[in-house]
Amino acid sequence: MASLLCGHHGLGMVCRSRSQATPLVKTHNVQSSRASIIVRVTQQSPDTRTVVTKNTPGELPLPWSEKDPYKLPLSIEKVQRMLFSLGWEKPWIEQIVDRIMKGMLRTTEERARGVIDYLVGVGLKQDEICNMASISVVLLGLNPETRLKTVVDYLKGRGVPDSGIPDLVLKHPRIFEYRVTEDGKNLKKGKARIQVDVVPVSANGETAAAVNYFREGASFLEAPVSPVGPMS
Repeated sequence: MASLLCGHHGLGMVCRSRSQATPLVKTHNVQSSRASIIVRVTQQSPDTRTVVTKNTPGELPLPWSEKDPYKLPLSIEKVQRMLFSLGWEKPWIEQIVDRIMKGMLRTTEERARGVIDYLVGVGLKQDEICNMASISVVLLGLNPETRLKTVVDYLKGRGVPDSGIPDLVLKHPRIFEYRVTEDGKNLKKGKARIQVDVVPVSANGETAAAVNYFREGASFLEAPVSPVGPMS
């Protein structure tokens, strides 16, 4: 008896004898043992290839897998390349990319570069901005003019000198997530408040910026956030 060569073909089994030129096709139903996997074949436009996206029941497909699950969207890749060009370390760049993919951070190359350029202009170094962005999830997505500049102007208005701005915002990296209140005395984020005051620290005239966190309507004696209340 001639030996047979067997192989899967679609949903059937193809067997071919070495001594025969005509293949014999036998079709039968196949019960998949991986019933928990859903396979969806999406036909893209003629100039792109067909992509197979696999996901388990109830799991949404990843937003960047619609065309190619192994390649970043161009908009995110531009942010990645820009951060690399500025000398940011790979682990921190991967963290930024991951946040964008998960929808935790909404930004573009232009917006992220605008934030970085503004903070450099204030006096911060690249590694310091990187540290701030690793703590403040939304930092690279904030508008430099309406969010960053207004906070810096508030700090200057409260008496913080230009030379003291970099150190203050570096120690309080989430301060740019707050907005200036209508009366200009505090920064607000929901019910949370920040008040910055320049206070004397020595008899020879040295001063320091005191940053106080509190919640609107909360008594400092009942539920203090900072050791002392803000100055009036």
